[in-house]
Amino acid sequence: MTAHVSEAISQAGAWITDFHQYSNILICINFQVPIANLDKLAATLQETGLHLSQESLDQLMPANDSTLKDEEFGGTLQITFVHNEPDLLREVPVVPG
Repeated sequence: MTAHVSEAISQAGAWITDFHQYSNILICINFQVPIANLDKLAATLQETGLHLSQESLDQLMPANDSTLKDEEFGGTLQITFVHNEPDLLREVPVVPG
């Protein structure tokens, strides 16, 4: 899902500015998108099979104010992975000193 969402963000003319993955539980992706591309971002994200809440979809509707069309929108997308797998454990190497 992460690769599909990354591609969807790119296809919408947006870009990822940061991300944090919390084990195999969730990922939080920060992105920037031109306001004119908000509707395209909503469409490409939904095409991945990602289920967006109605509140999220409402926030991805472009503003009717034509003076904002050249502005950028910064957003955060949190994806929670639903599965029955145990927490992903990573061994941290011991560093002397």
